[in-house]
Amino acid sequence: MIGSVSYDLCVWDTARHPTLPTDHNDAAEIMERLSKVNEPSNPVFAEFARALVEHHQTSSQGEPQDTKAFWGSDPVQGVAACTTAVYRIKLPSDEPGMERLAGVVMAAAKLGLMVYDDELGMCFLPDGTIYPESLREGWKADLEELIAGPQEAKPDNRTLLQTIAGELFDALGRGNKRIY
Repeated sequence: MIGSVSYDLCVWDTARHPTLPTDHNDAAEIMERLSKVNEPSNPVFAEFARALVEHHQTSSQGEPQDTKAFWGSDPVQGVAACTTAVYRIKLPSDEPGMERLAGVVMAAAKLGLMVYDDELGMCFLPDGTIYPESLREGWKADLEELIAGPQEAKPDNRTLLQTIAGELFDALGRGNKRIY
């Protein structure tokens, strides 16, 4: 993904619009239809925006990056400006993309919201169902890797003296090749 480019995630309220997609193509059709429905001021969207802000605050662990920079825009302002049945959140496509997407999907599921990601060709139902089925295992693996966090380098089981001796031997050996 390119750093300054963003892409849309489309979110809608399954309590107000209970027709759930049967696959990702169906999700695209429902999203297009609902994008044309005027529906200002959805309180569930407002709660969703607050959950996104909270997600960033708890996941950043004191890092100085602000919420607007993390999400690409202010979710609270975006929801306030939304006048259709579909709230579109523009996510920056730079890192940490998986953390952002997972944050949106988890916050949406808790509130009964549907998420459609046209960029990845995936949709996420509130009950945890993911379409297309062929991408479920990859999503699960990526999510597990995100939850596990960065892996620490494994020690090589050498003592400090063995490490120093090995590095010294390597340093002395470089450039000291005899030519016979």
